[in-house]
Amino acid sequence: MTPEMQRELGRRTLALIDGRTTDMAEHIMAEPLAGYRSAEVFERERQLIFGRYPMFVGLSCDLPQPGSWFTFDATGTPILVTRDASGRVRALLNMCRHRGVRVVESGRGTRARRFTCPFHAWSYDIDGTLVGVTGPDGFTELRREERGLVELPAEERHGMLFVAAHPDAAFTVDEYLGGLADQFASFGFRSWQSIAAPHPHPVRANWKVAWGTHLETYHFAYLHKATAGPLVHGNTSIADFYGDHALMTSTMRTVDRLREVPEEQWRPVDDGQINLNYRLFPNLSFSVVADRLEIFTIYPGESLHETVAWHHAYRRTAPSPEEADALDKEVRWACQTVVDNEDYAMAAKVGAAMRSPYTPDTMVFGRNEPVMQHMALVLRRAMAQP
Repeated sequence: MTPEMQRELGRRTLALIDGRTTDMAEHIMAEPLAGYRSAEVFERERQLIFGRYPMFVGLSCDLPQPGSWFTFDATGTPILVTRDASGRVRALLNMCRHRGVRVVESGRGTRARRFTCPFHAWSYDIDGTLVGVTGPDGFTELRREERGLVELPAEERHGMLFVAAHPDAAFTVDEYLGGLADQFASFGFRSWQSIAAPHPHPVRANWKVAWGTHLETYHFAYLHKATAGPLVHGNTSIADFYGDHALMTSTMRTVDRLREVPEEQWRPVDDGQINLNYRLFPNLSFSVVADRLEIFTIYPGESLHETVAWHHAYRRTAPSPEEADALDKEVRWACQTVVDNEDYAMAAKVGAAMRSPYTPDTMVFGRNEPVMQHMALVLRRAMAQP
């Protein structure tokens, strides 16, 4: 992000603090609860939204060299993501073309040449090509070039990896990011390093409830009053919109130090005084926190009232052993104390209410929750597609 963009965010943020306000939507919004309680809506969301939209699966460092791979199952479709011999990122349906068994069990690695199905030992190259069929006399009519692992859309762009769970879901990352592409390009994510293995956070609630905990800062002064709340100006957030997506900020109390230095010296994003919380439809919470990334991707679980949120954490440079220990403690504190014990615990309480025999027809998204409103409206539009 350019210095001038950072200064503009600083000016806007101080104006919000001085006005004791936040960026506002034009009106309050009534959100129907039927979409949180309908099994039919849930299945359509899984197929149309999570089956067709690009899904963030990691940064370039997660596939550091040719032969690198990891599995990705969060959409419900088993996917194998690889970097082939030419360095290209590929996404492959992780189902043997013989009898449909998973070829690769869950995990990741860096030196694979071939993958062998555990059922009948058919083998596939790193790019999904079928290269070995045991007992070939039984398959004399088989055209191997037609029986490789099914390829799914995948793209590496700006150091970010995206895949889609359906072979017809064509996309380009820059088109998907829209007006945010230049901002993501400016961060140089290709050289960033992982500081915590991706790990799941199960939540007993509909995925939209869990997603909503990432879409406003209104709750900080109340839900996080003993943890993150004292560090943040709650209910004080810039909200800018880029097509389906949004950039909302979280305002650290250290931002008040900007008043003590000349404006040309302001770098509130680089200095961690303003955090950039990119919210990419349908499910990506992508936060730039100074030289760190805190990322949550929100997925429907096995049933209507289950969610799995996956957490990734990265840093601009590889940490020293001492830094790695401190960062690990920070990640654990944020994930366990703040997110699990507060955000997602509250989401589970909402989820319990949603499962009751009777609920009101709607709930309310306030004017001070513009990103909540935006994401709900984008989802309605997307679900209306044929």
